[in-house]
Amino acid sequence: MNVHLVSAQQRGLIIIVAAGLAASGLALFLPKTRTLPPALPDPIEITGVRILLPSFSDRQEKVNLNTASAHELTALPGIGDVLAARIVTYREEHGPFQTLDTLKQVSGIGDKLLEKIQGLIELKN
Repeated sequence: MNVHLVSAQQRGLIIIVAAGLAASGLALFLPKTRTLPPALPDPIEITGVRILLPSFSDRQEKVNLNTASAHELTALPGIGDVLAARIVTYREEHGPFQTLDTLKQVSGIGDKLLEKIQGLIELKN
């Protein structure tokens, strides 16, 4: 089976490959061989294609201590299932956390753990 792409399809395929390379962090440098006259590209119809662009951000979304579930809290370093359940129980019994120091009232959370997670948590009501 011979597949013949029209020029618009070739340009579209090149654009998709170039976008994939750029999104993956690779760069492609091609020497300029000749200049083509400017032309309006023909529309390309692509169906059933999904392009997912990776996120290059190392920034983790902060966990809200006043609304997070026990499962969400386990995403924090040093917080396992038991400690997450204690945080949720404390919050249910005493209301929302007002300050980060209040978190130290939860059994198992001390200065070291609080220092480790303080940049990853927030207190919103």
